[in-house]
Amino acid sequence: MQTTKKTVLIALIVVMSLWPLGLAAHEERIPVIMDTDMALDDVRALSLLLCSQHVQVKAIVTSDGSSSPEAGYRNLLRVLTFMEATSVPVGVGRALDQPPPPWRERSEALGWAELPVTAHEGDIPDAISLIVTLLQKEKQPITYVCLGPMTNLADALRKEPSVRDRIQNIVFLGSPVTASEQGWNTMRDPEAVRAVSASGIPIYFFHLEEQRFPEFDSGLLEDIEKFSSNQSRLIGLTHRDERIQSLLREGHLRMWDETVALFLDDSSLGTVVPIEGEARHFILQSWDQEAARKAYLRLVSGWTEHDLYPRQPVVLNRYPTNPQDFQEDVRPFVPELITRNGLEEWKAVVLTNELHRHLGVYSILGAKMGIRARELLGASLDELRVESHAGIEPPLSCMNDGLQVSTGASLGRGTITILNGKPTPAVTFIHGDKSLHLRLKDEVIARIHADFKNAIDTRGALTSEYFKEVRRLSLDYWMNADRRDIFDQQIEVLK
Repeated sequence: MQTTKKTVLIALIVVMSLWPLGLAAHEERIPVIMDTDMALDDVRALSLLLCSQHVQVKAIVTSDGSSSPEAGYRNLLRVLTFMEATSVPVGVGRALDQPPPPWRERSEALGWAELPVTAHEGDIPDAISLIVTLLQKEKQPITYVCLGPMTNLADALRKEPSVRDRIQNIVFLGSPVTASEQGWNTMRDPEAVRAVSASGIPIYFFHLEEQRFPEFDSGLLEDIEKFSSNQSRLIGLTHRDERIQSLLREGHLRMWDETVALFLDDSSLGTVVPIEGEARHFILQSWDQEAARKAYLRLVSGWTEHDLYPRQPVVLNRYPTNPQDFQEDVRPFVPELITRNGLEEWKAVVLTNELHRHLGVYSILGAKMGIRARELLGASLDELRVESHAGIEPPLSCMNDGLQVSTGASLGRGTITILNGKPTPAVTFIHGDKSLHLRLKDEVIARIHADFKNAIDTRGALTSEYFKEVRRLSLDYWMNADRRDIFDQQIEVLK
């Protein structure tokens, strides 16, 4: 149970050569077999893997760990029914000849009453047969994701050694048997870890000191429950029991198994390095806790960000990116603006500034908002309908210029509407059957008001010095206002 793409050069070369789907840009989904002992963190990890656009769960098997294989199997069926993923094959591993862990009763009993009871007809499928059969028939090599003891995989390799060539990588929430402080999954069946380690299959050990795993706390659970996706509802339902709530308040729960799921979805969240003296064995060295929390919420929201379809020039040969093409105060910031915020935002803000005839905070934030909407909805230029609450009075209405440039929705096309009512920095974007509402966060609004008040107090209103300060502030917001962090967002499916 427990245990930026920038990394040292040698580690990156080795990992990229052995794990092309893990560290690449996810041009195709990673096929995985998931091995679980069905603790609560396994359920959370499973919910993330089932909704990831970069992972395809081919089969799930249960092992003897936090839950018994049979109880884990029954609870797994309930989870898959709830997640509408009953087509995923499942299998049951063998019981180990050793006492259960002290927390087994809690793992098997807590949280499951809220989920639908699912009856299985016929014989309970055997995990080993399922693993071997799937590996033999799959054309593409499989990544084996082990979130519990490694018993099932060791048994499968003993039964049919040839299937080792069908496994591209093993990702294990545990430690090597040689570690000075072993993870619980390793200690539960060290002989299995030893046998699999000797197979020659690349193994990625996810083992950190306890405090380096991000905490799964009440605040995170509250944020998860704000969404209406199956995965957010599953996590909410399985954590309602008062005993689990007590564990949350005491700070006992952490993102153990979720760390593996999040890394498979986005490998830039952590750094994996080779284990010295152990060929083809790697270990998680660092983990970005803040970015992991954001990635967690992105996955459970039910929506994924899409690569932006690039804006193509109409009369230009190319969009300018040479610093020498820009005015003196902008020139030093050009490379970092492009690197930090991306080329599509760069194009949108440059064009917005020319349309708007001066650098303005709200026009720039409008451009950032439109780019963010296209990311979240997977929309190209000209595909969104936009309903702006920013009104028609500057400075707030300046957002509308940035919105038109960044989305392609325009007054001429009739695809942007300026709504009546009290102006507010909020916009609704409609794409197909999805509606996205973005609003500047209160703390961002407060900062803008404070910055402009200070500019007026120190330089006077509508003076040349005031407008110089507005330009400086606009450059600052252009550079430092991250479109991924400055908006509250709500997505819903239109009926």
